[in-house]
Order: sequence, then structure tokens, then C-alpha cells
Amino acid sequence: MRSVYPSAHQNCFKILQTTVSNSSSASNASSVFNPDQITAGLGDLVLFNFTQGNHTATQSAFFAPCEPVNYTNGTNGFDSNFVVVPANFSLQDGAFPILAVPILESNVNQTMWFYDVNTCAEGGVGVINLVAGDPATNGETLDGFGRNAVRLNGTSTSSSSSHSSTSTSSSSSSTTSSSQGNGAVQRFGLNTGAGTIIGLVLLAAMPLIAL
Repeated sequence: MRSVYPSAHQNCFKILQTTVSNSSSASNASSVFNPDQITAGLGDLVLFNFTQGNHTATQSAFFAPCEPVNYTNGTNGFDSNFVVVPANFSLQDGAFPILAVPILESNVNQTMWFYDVNTCAEGGVGVINLVAGDPATNGETLDGFGRNAVRLNGTSTSSSSSHSSTSTSSSSSSTTSSSQGNGAVQRFGLNTGAGTIIGLVLLAAMPLIAL
């Protein structure tokens, strides 16, 4: 169910969040991203909120679902790298790791497919802005993208070996943020430091859409 926090003014941007966590069923990797389809407008911010398990949020292409998009067409796509969140981690331990993907003029009219390295071969995929008429989709759907991922499951092996594992734990005492060339910002906040608190306060002041 969608719930929208009222905007203070008409042009205020929105934050849209998808949770990245272990699937409730070992045979249902498609539940790794919840929701797995996101529609965002210019100026909006898409947050991948990692809450449990060892996962990635990595942009790819429809015809190569389980490979980073820069491997296939040179696009500078977003990539969280591996993020590990312990099963017993909670907000009392600090902020959950977040990958923020801004919707810019350069990508607002593009379909951005994405996947999780560890579950892509079982259908752990999703999409931002499935744009009708976008040549990148050729009329394809998220279901078709998931079927492609399963059918081409061998590609997940090469993708996995190319990533460096980023491990976080509840005992961590520092917050790390990094910016990617496409504007995506990665924040690992498994602590109670001031940087994390400031980030949470800023996010709390913005309109939130829960999908």
C-alpha cells in the first residue's frame, strides 16, 4: 500500500525506498527487493535500504541481467558492492546501510534494471522507471527480466567474482560514505555516530513514499 507524506510545496522531491533483505522463502529470490519495481520522477531519490543478509544493488541491462551495466554497454551504473547486515542487527545498533540513487535529467527517462549478485540467478532483480517506449526495454517487462536472469544464471558467477565484498557489523564504530560517478551515494551507517544521526534527521524532514 502506498502512503505519501504531504509535500510542503508542489515542487518538493520525494524519497522512495526499497528494502533489500533475505527472502522469506529460499525458493522465492524475487522477494529480496521489496518493492522490486519503483517509479520515480525528476529530483526524486531512490533508497536501497539493506536490512539483512549479504546482498548488492547493482544496475544491469535487460539482455544481461546478472552483469554490471558497465560491462555490457559502458554505462556508469550504480553499484552498492556487497553489503553484509547481521541477522540480529537493529536500529538500536545504528543506521542500516543505504545506497541512494538520485533521479536526474540524465536518467529520468531511462529504464534502470538492477539485481542482487547473490540471488540474481534465482530471480533477485528489480527495475526503476520501466519507461514505455524506451528502446532499452523493447516492450519487455520485469517478469521477463526475471526470467532472463534465471535462464542466463551462469552470468551471475562472473559478476560475483568481479565485486569486492563490503562487510559491516553491529560492532562497527564509523560511518562511511562514498559517491559514484553517476551521483549514487553509498552510506554504511552501522554505528551511532553523528554522521549517521544527521543523515537520519535530514531524511526524516523529506516527503516519504512507502511502496
